[in-house]
Amino acid sequence: MDHIDRWNILKPDQVAVVLPDRTVTYRELATLVSRGSGALAGFGVKPGDRVAVSVHNDLASLVALWAVPRMGATVVAVNPRLDHRQTTVQLDLVDPALVLGSDMLTGRTTHATESLFDGRPSMPHPHAPDDLHSVFFTSGSTAEPKGVRLTWGNHEASATASATVQPVGPDDSWLAVLPLFHLGGFAITYRMFRAGGSVVLEPSYDAVRAAELMDTVSYASVVPTMLTTLLAARPTPFAGPSKAVLIGGGPVSDELVANAWDAGLPVVATYGLTETGSQVAAVPPADPGAGAVLLEGVAIEAGTAESPSAVRISGPMVSAGYWGEPDRAEWLETRDLGYLDENGHLHIIGRSDDVIISGGENIHPAEVEAALDALAMVTASAVFGVADELWGERVEAAVVLSDPTVTPEELATAAKESLADFKIPKGWHVVDELPLGPTGKVDKQALIDRAASEPGAEKT
Repeated sequence: MDHIDRWNILKPDQVAVVLPDRTVTYRELATLVSRGSGALAGFGVKPGDRVAVSVHNDLASLVALWAVPRMGATVVAVNPRLDHRQTTVQLDLVDPALVLGSDMLTGRTTHATESLFDGRPSMPHPHAPDDLHSVFFTSGSTAEPKGVRLTWGNHEASATASATVQPVGPDDSWLAVLPLFHLGGFAITYRMFRAGGSVVLEPSYDAVRAAELMDTVSYASVVPTMLTTLLAARPTPFAGPSKAVLIGGGPVSDELVANAWDAGLPVVATYGLTETGSQVAAVPPADPGAGAVLLEGVAIEAGTAESPSAVRISGPMVSAGYWGEPDRAEWLETRDLGYLDENGHLHIIGRSDDVIISGGENIHPAEVEAALDALAMVTASAVFGVADELWGERVEAAVVLSDPTVTPEELATAAKESLADFKIPKGWHVVDELPLGPTGKVDKQALIDRAASEPGAEKT
């Protein structure tokens, strides 16, 4: 029995999902998921098979994400925005028995996701904690995405750990504007269905709409760019029942967190990866500079403030490995650079594979972005390296300005207050907004490509 079936017994009339045009109770959702499992069996899917789903933020995709594991198969969440080549690479990797989603032109056996609604009710397939539940792909912003294998036990451990810092119950609701094909989006549904709460599911992110919903929900999950636009869309303070707004998916400036708190949003900066089943550490709301406290069951190894190192993570929520690769050892070796302070709190300073080497100096973009974002004249920034004959790599920045009259020289002068000279960008690109990838993170490759085609970027 999964959590949806359990709450169908305990509180069948409790609202499970809030959509823009309707609500769905646990009785209705349990029926749809049961029918979905039956439909999959009718399509010839067997326990142990993989079923790829082109996941949208809609009821049909939500049902599919829960119906596939319920009948003993493994659900493979696929981003519908991928092009044909990228989709083919992922499907060839996992070799699914079936594809759900009519927009996936792959030449494979495909059914519309909505066809799951027409199946016959079915009994759930028994599962153990070590049974494979799902495959979620990493964001793959700088390389081909990898399929992360996640078990029932991984998801349960992640939700359990999350509940120790964000306790949820039947009276709570969680705004889901992150895409469900991303683990951060799916994890919301697991946490809430485990607790008998409600998922407020939006088809896409709209800042004005999200600002309105923030007055009605207990929790929300966003990435930094979403929080920035959310605050801009609301000139008056938020006064809703929000207990916490989780923010992750990239570096978060202390100023952004402070601005959110000033606006009435209790922001909690979190750290996690697809490989760890979602968040594994969270920054105490009362002290954003204190570093992230490890969630229950999580063990982390990292360097010191004087000598940061790659972060290593262990715990029951950590995936055993990627699809097509052998199980890893006990520790997950990340590419995040960080350190543990004297209190055991985690500080992330950047990515080991995101280091700009300019003139022999190592420069972490996250550090430069934090300094730029702290400037009143900068609304948002992204820092990246561009090939340079003299320097090896040249530090450049794309910035969204609060004052369009600000010059690169003024930006560089202001940045000198907190950055060494060699860390200050040598090229500036003023943009209306930062380009985002499918998971809401800044698409730095798009910025690098743009910089390569704009040799006339303003230099300092």
